[in-house]
Amino acid sequence: GFPFMNKKKLMNILSLLGFGFILYLGITSYQTYKNQGDVITQSLEVPDSLARQFSRVIKKNREETPPSTPFLTPAGQLTDWDDFKGEYLLVNFWATWCSPCVIELPSLDKLQKRYEGKGLRVISVSLDTMRDQAFIKKFLDNRNIGDFAVHHDAAQNIQKAIRMRGIPTTYLLDSKGNITHIFEGDANWVSSDAIEFFDALLNQ
Repeated sequence: GFPFMNKKKLMNILSLLGFGFILYLGITSYQTYKNQGDVITQSLEVPDSLARQFSRVIKKNREETPPSTPFLTPAGQLTDWDDFKGEYLLVNFWATWCSPCVIELPSLDKLQKRYEGKGLRVISVSLDTMRDQAFIKKFLDNRNIGDFAVHHDAAQNIQKAIRMRGIPTTYLLDSKGNITHIFEGDANWVSSDAIEFFDALLNQ
């Protein structure tokens, strides 16, 4: 036990330690909150009817941009997130070995064609590590899926810097490059609920 410490002194010390820990948590929380940036004023709520299609939907309330992670365009040139600023960007992460990813690609293809030039850019970035971009393009051509999905994280920059619980995972970025939503799991991206959401997003 504590031979030189009576119960009252022990309780006082424990109380002070407890207060110190709470103060530490408060400062840590404040710093985390402070580092997240300003509040996103135009982050649209995802209706339950659409959210139910996914494993999980995360809505961001404070400004946060993805880290710089250069990846290849369909033409084999390096690009990064800053190159997509100026309109909304829906970026889907997939791989040729991921069946749910491949199943949802046709609906993403239709979505990108529907909103092309209207303020929403749709791309899919392959996270394949054992396949090169030529293989990915042929894989997509055989399934009549457009070049929007030929983007490739060839150097694994995205996989090293962006934490994902699994794929497919899809990020929605606003025109300033802030992440507004994260969609985990596959979905029908041209369902009536999805179209209603993106129409509302572009008309707000």
